[in-house]
Amino acid sequence: MRKEQLIFLIPSLAGGGAERVATTLLPYLARHFDLTLVLLENRRSYPLPAEVTVAAFSGPLGSHTAHVIRTPYHILALARLIRRHRARVVLLASYITGHQAVISQRTSPRQQYEGRGLLGRAISQTSARFYPKADRIIAVSNGVKEIIISDYKLDARRIAVIPNPVDTASAAELSKKEPSTVLPGDYLLHVGRLSVKTKAHDILLNAFKKLHSFHPDLKLVLVGDGPDKKQIEALIKGWDLADSVILAGWQDNVYPFMARAKALVLCSRYEGWPNVLVEAMACGCPVVATDCQTGPREILGDNEYGLLVPVDDPEALARGVEGLLADEPRRAYFQDQAMYFEQ
Repeated sequence: MRKEQLIFLIPSLAGGGAERVATTLLPYLARHFDLTLVLLENRRSYPLPAEVTVAAFSGPLGSHTAHVIRTPYHILALARLIRRHRARVVLLASYITGHQAVISQRTSPRQQYEGRGLLGRAISQTSARFYPKADRIIAVSNGVKEIIISDYKLDARRIAVIPNPVDTASAAELSKKEPSTVLPGDYLLHVGRLSVKTKAHDILLNAFKKLHSFHPDLKLVLVGDGPDKKQIEALIKGWDLADSVILAGWQDNVYPFMARAKALVLCSRYEGWPNVLVEAMACGCPVVATDCQTGPREILGDNEYGLLVPVDDPEALARGVEGLLADEPRRAYFQDQAMYFEQ
């Protein structure tokens, strides 16, 4: 039986949460569809199934300006690809080609493009134009759904909430492997793109500086890569933390890092539905997260599965982590709850 054509569009497969979700979904989609993965920018940090055809519209683009300049070409190239493959459902293409369009919104559209200059404004304006024309919108969390309804004035019945898939059994199994680098004895872990505006490394390092005065042997391990690495290195040097903060870079298997950490700390200013919390919990790692507008509370409940602290408050973050480090029964409780959550 001939499979239906499906085109899966994503900006790139550079390291990140949305990209990890894409690579988790691709093998399942490939079983049921004749699948073509479209990358606007040919950057790949994740492996791809051999049966997936890849079409890349551009090589690595080095700046926001390059993205803006290439946007018209990407739209035309996508339209040609859709016509050639005769796909029945595509992403962000109904207005261009007359096909059904399904849009997946992975984070808060209200904050996603703030401070990104011309590119941010262009994407925001394009979203405002295309979202009302979409046949279906998938929001990664209820919080994201409410923002879409409010900002784009859409009927709630057109929006489905589907959280990110996380293979918790695989994460737990991979966590048993040896880490790729020698890890310190006691450490906190942060996993995420090195982006200060989004992930709030400034708040994290400020809080860790306060903790470090009481726990001089405690280390902080940062896993990930991104555009703000030099800024983060400068913050580490400025707070005299060079001997206590480890920049571990991109890791193909981050789960052994999670399994050995005292706690995973996520201090983002905004999220969609952060996979890293569920992944850490699957590895038996207690989690502390900021109670940002969307995401963490839907995963952790009212401090039921992990600890929530206010956004942009290093004092509160330090107090929360300190309390968790000092309270072994509570750490054990969160680990037990995480196992229940996984089931």
